[in-house]
Amino acid sequence: MSYPRLIAIAAATACAICAATTSTALALPTILPTTITSLTGGSIGSVEAVKANGETMTCQGLTSSSTVETNGHLGLYTSDIRGCQANVGGINVKCTGEGESEGVILQSGSWHLVYDTLSVNLASAGLAVLDLTSRVKFKCTSLASIELLPGGMELCLVLNPTALTKIFEGHCSKAASGNRPFETKYYNEAGTLVGIVPLLANKNGGTFEELVLVGLGTVLFPAAALLMA
Repeated sequence: MSYPRLIAIAAATACAICAATTSTALALPTILPTTITSLTGGSIGSVEAVKANGETMTCQGLTSSSTVETNGHLGLYTSDIRGCQANVGGINVKCTGEGESEGVILQSGSWHLVYDTLSVNLASAGLAVLDLTSRVKFKCTSLASIELLPGGMELCLVLNPTALTKIFEGHCSKAASGNRPFETKYYNEAGTLVGIVPLLANKNGGTFEELVLVGLGTVLFPAAALLMA
């Protein structure tokens, strides 16, 4: 992969290359070696979901398994989220996915490797994982039924993108102000800077509002790998 053709996710730096929002095709980051076809992952500590009205749901942790497509930069994932609690009427109650065992929420979707800066210098290019979520529905007692719309996106920064390692760390974070993710844009294969589709959730059939996920996690590869090569 040549450095000038790196694709990115959107830290919107004002460098000259960021003006390349043209139709020129760019190369996506790729997992090397290409023989890697599966990944596992998990959270480090708790994971928190925050709504604009201040409501939060905190989960003790999650584990995930993923496939890797032959092109090495996307795949499918399934997450097992456990120990989730939400504050309903001033009381912390357990949340359970529709049709799942108590305290378990299952989620699936697709993941994509992208860059959060365009740069001719590999060492300064940032890498992130773009997740596209499926529909998720769960209850926190009979008083609160929550639905997450399909097609929402989360963009999580890879903290050690240039390492040759079996373990990569990612961070999904919230902006310093307002209820929005820290990472909100990325570059598509045409080299165009685009914004993510926000995660939207509602309670008891009400208005859908943006949901921001906050947490730190790891991805475990079966062999030492490079993400930016």
